[in-house]
Amino acid sequence: MRANTRWMTAFIVALLSCASVRAQDGAEEIVKVDVSLVTINVTVTDTKGHPLSGLNAKDFLVTDEGKPVSLEFFDSKGPASILFVVDISSSMKGTKWKNLKAGLKKFLSNAHEGNDYTLIAFSDSPKLIARSVNADELWKTFNGLSPDGSTAVYDAMMLGLNVLESLAQRHKALVLFSDGQDNTSKVKLADVEQEALHSRATIYSVGILTRQHDLFPFERDGVKLLNQLADTTGGLKHFPAPTEIFNVLEKINADVSSQYSLSYYPPDKTAGWRRIQVNMAQDLRRFNLRYQQRYLIR
Repeated sequence: MRANTRWMTAFIVALLSCASVRAQDGAEEIVKVDVSLVTINVTVTDTKGHPLSGLNAKDFLVTDEGKPVSLEFFDSKGPASILFVVDISSSMKGTKWKNLKAGLKKFLSNAHEGNDYTLIAFSDSPKLIARSVNADELWKTFNGLSPDGSTAVYDAMMLGLNVLESLAQRHKALVLFSDGQDNTSKVKLADVEQEALHSRATIYSVGILTRQHDLFPFERDGVKLLNQLADTTGGLKHFPAPTEIFNVLEKINADVSSQYSLSYYPPDKTAGWRRIQVNMAQDLRRFNLRYQQRYLIR
């Protein structure tokens, strides 16, 4: 019995020793993923505002804080993840809501194959209604909503930015539909802007207004908000006539689909604000570039 015990002890020691050696060998092969990878979406348009396709990675020159960087990943094709953040407060009742539903229904009925859609609705507080679903599923969910309550735009945007980071596609955008200013959020506009710049999200703002002139005070404040969010992140802002919501959605979808995604590792990881500059090759400088020009490392 003692011999068996000694044999078993020796076997276990040898087994543990072997496992230790394998662990040490394996440690040398571990691939460490650098989470500081920066991805920016760049839209290139001609003088008439039409997207320019067919560019390659070598057509872009990128600097981070004035230092040239090498692109690790480049993507110009593929489906998109589109996140809708929709105002369902009481001020959206009536004609505004009817026009928004009609435009969104038409847009989703012509959705691009492969795209996925996420929906956040907000009034007194935001709620994630649907996540990464197809166009039919999104419409069924959206069609069951009805406006009521206050307007927590900032809280909704914070939730939207957090959700957007985890969506599947490299091409992604947050589309905000609202008609007025925030009146009940817990966070502030500055918090939203900082989070947007940290996550490098592109925000498209769509103002749902009953008319283009003689706006109500809350609508004027809403216009300022929508302008600010889009301008800060390299997105677009639209204030369509009631019958033009579908056309605006088509423009946004075309803009997202035509973006070039450029990914690189920053020259250093010092916390704070960093400026990005994207230039084109010599023979392409006549085109316009739109992108988020700074980001935040925490």
